[in-house]
Amino acid sequence: MSYCLNPDCPKPQNPAAKKFCQYCGTKLLLREHYRAVKLIGQDGFGRTFLAVDQDKPGQPRCVIKQFYPQSQGTNIVQKAAMLFAQEAARLDELGKHPQIPALLANLASPPECRRTSITLWALIILASRI
Repeated sequence: MSYCLNPDCPKPQNPAAKKFCQYCGTKLLLREHYRAVKLIGQDGFGRTFLAVDQDKPGQPRCVIKQFYPQSQGTNIVQKAAMLFAQEAARLDELGKHPQIPALLANLASPPECRRTSITLWALIILASRI
């Protein structure tokens, strides 16, 4: 199964082999090889997905953490964006340690994350160390 990362998609679950969401047309592969397969959590600032890296043999699991603030207050969104960016920086610095998740990619759109278009700002984290 593939899970559409467009927060406004009415039916985000798609067959595994699809490259585009069959309901909203959003691309299902991040950087052409990370595929979200299941929503595993969400809060007021984002969503977390179990994913696979289709570019590697065995398709190892990883996690996609998507920045998606629910609050519309400018100060709140700016603070959340700053914290999200700090998390990426910390994971990049510390992710070489065997007890800390490794940052595989930081897919950054502008931190304002305007909802006028589908904006994705995501961290992709190696799941085997989570």
